[in-house]
Amino acid sequence: MNNCKGINFIKGVFFTLSLLGAQGAFAQFSKLNGTVVEKVSHKPIQYANVSLTYLNDSSVYGTITNERGEYLIDHLKEGKCKLNISFIGYQTYALDSVFISRGKNSLEKVDLDILTENLEEVIVTTNGSGIVYNVDRKVIQAQNFPGADVAMDLLVNIPSLQVDIDGNLTYRGDGTFSVYINGHLVKDGEEKLRQLSANEIEYIEIITNPSAKYSAEGTAGIIQVILKRNRLEGYLVSTTAKTSTLGSYEWLFSVDQKGERGGWYLKGQLEDYVSSKSTITTHQMIYQDAIENSTFSVIDKKFRMENNYLELGLNYDLTKKDYIDFNISVDPLKRSNIGTYKGFYEDQNIVSSEIVAADSYLYDALFELYYKYFETTLSYEHAFSKDRNHLLSAYISYSGSLESLNEKKVDTKIYDDFTETVGYMGGERGEKYIEGNVGYKNKLTESSTLEIGSEIKLFHIPEISYTSGYVENEIITPFSDEPEEQKVDFKQNIYAGYLSFNSKFGDLEYMLGFRTEYTDRYSNYDYINDEGESCYIPAEKDFIDFFPSAHVLYSFSEEKQLSASFSRRISRPDYWSLIPLSRYETPYIYYTGNGDLSPSYASSYELNYLLSWDKNYFSTELFARKNKNVKQSYYSIIDDNKILFTKRNVGYSWSIGTELMLNINIYKWWNTNFTSSLFWYKLNVELEGEERFKEKFRTDYKLNNTFKIGNSLSFKSAISYCSSSVYSQLKQEAYWYSNMALKKSFADRKWQLQLAWTNVFNTMKYHTFSEGDGFYVDTYFERSPFVSMTITYRLDNQE
Repeated sequence: MNNCKGINFIKGVFFTLSLLGAQGAFAQFSKLNGTVVEKVSHKPIQYANVSLTYLNDSSVYGTITNERGEYLIDHLKEGKCKLNISFIGYQTYALDSVFISRGKNSLEKVDLDILTENLEEVIVTTNGSGIVYNVDRKVIQAQNFPGADVAMDLLVNIPSLQVDIDGNLTYRGDGTFSVYINGHLVKDGEEKLRQLSANEIEYIEIITNPSAKYSAEGTAGIIQVILKRNRLEGYLVSTTAKTSTLGSYEWLFSVDQKGERGGWYLKGQLEDYVSSKSTITTHQMIYQDAIENSTFSVIDKKFRMENNYLELGLNYDLTKKDYIDFNISVDPLKRSNIGTYKGFYEDQNIVSSEIVAADSYLYDALFELYYKYFETTLSYEHAFSKDRNHLLSAYISYSGSLESLNEKKVDTKIYDDFTETVGYMGGERGEKYIEGNVGYKNKLTESSTLEIGSEIKLFHIPEISYTSGYVENEIITPFSDEPEEQKVDFKQNIYAGYLSFNSKFGDLEYMLGFRTEYTDRYSNYDYINDEGESCYIPAEKDFIDFFPSAHVLYSFSEEKQLSASFSRRISRPDYWSLIPLSRYETPYIYYTGNGDLSPSYASSYELNYLLSWDKNYFSTELFARKNKNVKQSYYSIIDDNKILFTKRNVGYSWSIGTELMLNINIYKWWNTNFTSSLFWYKLNVELEGEERFKEKFRTDYKLNNTFKIGNSLSFKSAISYCSSSVYSQLKQEAYWYSNMALKKSFADRKWQLQLAWTNVFNTMKYHTFSEGDGFYVDTYFERSPFVSMTITYRLDNQE
């Protein structure tokens, strides 16, 4: 099908939708289906190419396998064909004579065997847009987007993902994600997305309405990272070096060895990564009685992270039915987050429009956080049947501190005649996290599968302590009103069980699930008050929740699919939002946790339609999501021209709208991908005994282009527009930005060089305006552009 015909499909998509039922009812074409698996492990092979060539006229029909290794080719005619099934790293399966009869045709399961010849010279390219829209998820192909350093960079290509003012990933106005890596939930998921190198990633899946077998955590669903996997035997050695004009440097290495029944890998990283460099201009006004307190500041902020680790992994097939995977990751050097702040403040006290007092000072601040960590995991699978449809699996992970987390922020205020140094010091002691699960899957009939399982997540930090005050020679003297010896003992344990049933009738597939989770948490606070008395404030809570889910998929053909889904989700507060410690943040802002903060809940409904032709596609998604107990930062006035912020449940919200995605290969050398998210967002704020509404129609757009120049050179560009947004106390204006990258391969693709330019036109600039009872704050953010260079070397002798 040529491009013109594809565009005609786009123009007629709504007419097509209205005729879908009729097409399914009266179509008289033939169909062919089957399954492709690995010969040794019998695991399904995803994205294998399946093609049929008719012997009488050489016409060709084809598709790729899904995540279960299944394929379906429809709209076939009767006749004799040649079948070919191929996947990189495996021997091609060929069947010279297949007769396609009228109706549905099924083939036996095909086992692909590993290639025994060296594939060093094979060049694998992708002609897709980099985003594949599967039935229940969006898939981002990591190698297709310019300037991606870490996993978080890849997510900018999803139409409805935004990063809010606190740096958190949000979806359709509200909502949080859980993060999985290769099928296993990870703690501090968003932090992991900022640390995980894009070079390690095969693709990222966005699952907005997860089934019951996944954790219910995250009101927006799940982000699952699938790391690159190696299917050949032998050694693969890879190393990458990177630097940028922000002052970053990074070095990664990995050694991967595979054998007939297993293998091992060793990888590590040394990184000093400057995540952002920006200028923040703020005007803050506080009204107290008849006095107006005005503060103006201009601060240059630079934030960098040192992420250093070593990881060793082993995997082995104990028998033909038993498999284990083990890995351990340690920090040989301390990890760190370091922020520097330089600028000035100007203060004025105004009475009856007259300045009665004024002051100014230079500002030089340093934030430092250090820790050492380790993690170890063990996975086990037992296959009762050769096709792995009857399976028992278990997983356990333990992580904790090798060295306690230590944190401090020291602000130096330089006046004309003296200098004052204030800040906070503290840290965390004894952190540990245990996660485990057991799952059982059984294929009850040819078309029905039952899955049941249980999970535990145990998280405990026995001591969290911080002190705010005057700092001199690394010694802190508490402020006069500061509680002494503040300590918090935090624990959160979650126990879960789930049941999921999947079945299929012809082209209709459905999945029903039910999950229950019990949460037991406390954030108990003790301190010494002004009179020297020991005080203890318990904050304990336990609750049980139920999470149903339902998914329905109808496949009119491999090119046309319609799906609907529903799920209920939860977003528990992170531990830092719960601990009730009061802490200095800046000269005019203090922070305290909220031990009474409740979880947020989301009910999500989606209707999706996908139309594809050749290597192009168009998809549309209608959605509605209601969030209850929305968590946001909340600001209020305290004495002496200062503002206190904390996390609070501000009310509930609705998001209703549509997403559109269009991917077209204009030429063989030019691919373009356009995505948009159009939705109405309404926040019903219920605070301080009053109710008010915040509404906004959001229009976010993204355009990506990839140009291939020969087999070894490519140029990529991305443009994004982020519309204005509203929160309970804040409005953020719209902005846009553009990224570019040029990539070149050398020496039979052993070497690869990439030059990337981020924020090309210096347009990452926007205002935020927040107001509350007796105050407003107007802030202008400006992110600096930068250029980065990455060089990679791969030595591959795998066969």
